[in-house]
Amino acid sequence: MSEDKYKKFKGYKFAPNTYKVTGDAIRAYAKATGDLKPEYTDPDDSKIIAPPSFLSVIFLPSFYGAGKLAEEGIIKDFTKLLHGGQRYEYYQPIRPGDVLVSQVEVVDMYVKNEMLFMIFDIPIKKQDDTLVGKVVTTAIVRKGGF
Repeated sequence: MSEDKYKKFKGYKFAPNTYKVTGDAIRAYAKATGDLKPEYTDPDDSKIIAPPSFLSVIFLPSFYGAGKLAEEGIIKDFTKLLHGGQRYEYYQPIRPGDVLVSQVEVVDMYVKNEMLFMIFDIPIKKQDDTLVGKVVTTAIVRKGGF
């Protein structure tokens, strides 16, 4: 497959994903991750915020659009897909009642050492377009998977 096929996906955006934050979801996440600070677990929703890593709950469903990469012949075998790392940026607290929208954008896609590297940018915004956080993640497809 030529590099041009990959370059055409630069800037491609998956369908947006909407997530309504609840106090129960924040407390459950805090319990599951063992981060039981009072600001994450208080029974009063007006007193809690989400732990920073809660961004994972919001952005992961955004990748449902990855099927488009399979349809286009970019990813042929998802068993060859690896997590290459990620970086989180936090801009403001996430609170119960927030309705957040995340949308994956392909920042770059290239072949190196017989592997396909895909870099994704995922801004997470409130419905009023206020940016609360951002995730940059890298996925790698091993030889034979693309």
